Amino acid sequence: MDESNVNGAVLKVVLEKAQNQLIEELCGKKYARQKDRRFVRAGTARRTLITRFGKVKFRIVKVKSLKTGSIFRPFLLYIGLEPRKRMVDDFVFECAEVATHLTYRDSKTVIEKLTKAEVSRHRVHSCVQRIGAFVEKERREAADQKADLLYGDGTKIHGLGRKNEVNVVLGKDAETGEKHLLGLAVNRSWKETAEQVNVRGGVLIADADKAMRKALAEKAMNYQLCVNHAQRETSIHLWKAGLPKKERREILERLGKILRICRNSTLKHLEDGDMKRLEWRISKTIEELKNLAEDLVRDGLTTAAKFIRGSANYMVTFARLAMKGIQIPYTNNLIERLMGEIAKRVKNRWMHWSTTGLENLLNILLVRYCNNQLYNKIREKYLSQEKPFIQITVT
Repeated sequence: MDESNVNGAVLKVVLEKAQNQLIEELCGKKYARQKDRRFVRAGTARRTLITRFGKVKFRIVKVKSLKTGSIFRPFLLYIGLEPRKRMVDDFVFECAEVATHLTYRDSKTVIEKLTKAEVSRHRVHSCVQRIGAFVEKERREAADQKADLLYGDGTKIHGLGRKNEVNVVLGKDAETGEKHLLGLAVNRSWKETAEQVNVRGGVLIADADKAMRKALAEKAMNYQLCVNHAQRETSIHLWKAGLPKKERREILERLGKILRICRNSTLKHLEDGDMKRLEWRISKTIEELKNLAEDLVRDGLTTAAKFIRGSANYMVTFARLAMKGIQIPYTNNLIERLMGEIAKRVKNRWMHWSTTGLENLLNILLVRYCNNQLYNKIREKYLSQEKPFIQITVT
């Protein structure tokens, strides 16, 4: 007899003993005459419990209420299995967590190998939907979220007949470094996404998406255009204008040099405390950006020039705030890394996500990635709703 069979036999004995104790508390000892009884035994039903140690054949005792006449199975409730429910809460959560790392098909294989429990990929999918909805509700209601920095970004993911639009807002406490998922929406506008954000007064660090900036304008006092995206956006405008690659590269190198000098000067003057020199550098940077825009206009590249002219002040927000003693990043690398986590799990060509299915999975994935402490609190709250006796599924 191998180890799994031994563990299965031990588990069966433990379950039978626990059930006998529970039934005696409700109905009294078997065949004993007892007055004022509220419950009586009403037969048994055969069940196969699928546990981490394999299948265990077990008889569930049914109990009848003398007051209402209803028949129920108290031991299933005791171990955390409601009617029509097939998995206990901690195993549901575990399946959902695995699915945030692997495809549903691979999740089924890994879960079965690690736990000896038999699950289908459809069962794993249902776990994600259940846990994802709970995590979204809890993270929206989470209190005491402080965010000095706001990061926003969006991406597209394969859907059922169309692309899914995913919007994400990430908040960070500059003092403690703690992160929060403040907003997540699939196939909804940035305005609807911004309604989830419960903090105000921070600095938005993002790309040049106008819809996002407008939606989050009330949440953030300042806006820093990511300097990397400033160059990318300029490159796109130049490409659309038909400019050859070599000439595009020269213009982007000039833009990058202007921003790089401003960044280095800001770091230098933060150390030496020469704020007047930093103020001069900021003015000089704005002037050089406008000169670049004027040169582009003369070359007929009006769209790129308009972008640089309109965004120049937003490219140096980090330097202006540094003069007030506030240090912020000049790139949105933090949320770009988060978007990489999304891409790693859901951006595969053969995947086609529904709106709800994608949103539920991303809620689990991103809340855990952003704030593991909050995620553990949500997990504990979910598991404390019921007190499962052991991790099992029932068929």
